[in-house]
Amino acid sequence: MLLTCPDCGSGLEVPDGTTALVRCPACKTVFAPADDPAPEPEDDEDEDREEPRARTRKSARVDDGDDDDRPRKRASANRDFDPLTEEDERERKKKRRRSGTHETLATHEKAARRRAFERAAWGCRLIWISFVLFMLSMVLIIIFFFQLALLRFISPSMMYITLAGILGLINWILAAVGIGLCLSGPRAPGHWQYGIAAAVATVIHLVLVLTLVSQGKEVGLLAAESTDVSRWELLPTRLDATMFYLTMAVYQEQGFTPKGQFVVSMFTGVVEMVRTVLIMMMLSCLARAALDEELAHKCTRTAGVAAGGPGLIALIMFLVVASLIETNAGVNLFTLVLIVAVKMGIYAILIGVLFPAFMAAREVDDACVEPFQSLIPRL
Repeated sequence: MLLTCPDCGSGLEVPDGTTALVRCPACKTVFAPADDPAPEPEDDEDEDREEPRARTRKSARVDDGDDDDRPRKRASANRDFDPLTEEDERERKKKRRRSGTHETLATHEKAARRRAFERAAWGCRLIWISFVLFMLSMVLIIIFFFQLALLRFISPSMMYITLAGILGLINWILAAVGIGLCLSGPRAPGHWQYGIAAAVATVIHLVLVLTLVSQGKEVGLLAAESTDVSRWELLPTRLDATMFYLTMAVYQEQGFTPKGQFVVSMFTGVVEMVRTVLIMMMLSCLARAALDEELAHKCTRTAGVAAGGPGLIALIMFLVVASLIETNAGVNLFTLVLIVAVKMGIYAILIGVLFPAFMAAREVDDACVEPFQSLIPRL
């Protein structure tokens, strides 16, 4: 069946009895077969008729570029005939993402949100600086234990422990201020819940640390070697206390575990670990507020790494102590040096556990400085 386009007059051939909508290949006009004009009467002079028709089709193709600038009608009733292209679908999704973001806000709302992101950026900055101070304090502790392992040749200096304690105190202060600034940042699902929980864990951690410092008799960095600890030993971290809970459960009377009170130190280490996890989950919410889903998932993964760190070091210490006891090595100079070397490795593990959190906090800082970067097309 031969049809004629009602718009440009081009002819097109379709199967007989067609009732569906038809689109002209020349001008893209959609029409029903019943809308086409009646065919012209047959003429014996075919050559005279073919030349105007050819010219008509050619002019329709030439004018096709002009028709592209006009809005085209879509057959909304027949989506299968004229479906959305993949590019159109991406554009619709992009518009849905942009709705409710910075572009749809009024001027004063944009300024308020900009200030909120700036406060959050400063909070993230203080948090990752506190992580740097924590890792630096662990390096000082490793140096002290290295001197302790070479006790016959080098006299260990408590100056490293004192410096580590000072860095630990500054670390706690910066993290507390950073949490407060992040709480005043842009709102996101879970932002307040994780932020307030992190603040509560920070306060509980402070109370426990001050309790240990005031007593001065809890287990310190020297653990089994001494129960008369320096107060500065208790400030860098209490995650080291969690390394002995498996060993105490099995080999409490073998001389490889700390003597005296130990429960408060171990509980303080658990609270410190929970505080780090909650901080990373709060940073994950800030990354989501900046529309960086990939960074939000990265912060969540680092929170899992921080949660698994104490369990890993406890397992390592348990395996070392179990191997010494089951082989009847006893407590001698060799075993003490070995335990000191293992502790150096454990503090190095604590650095490795917190390093991903440091990197993620830096990236959240950058995301809050320049939010909504995920909406910019990547060429």
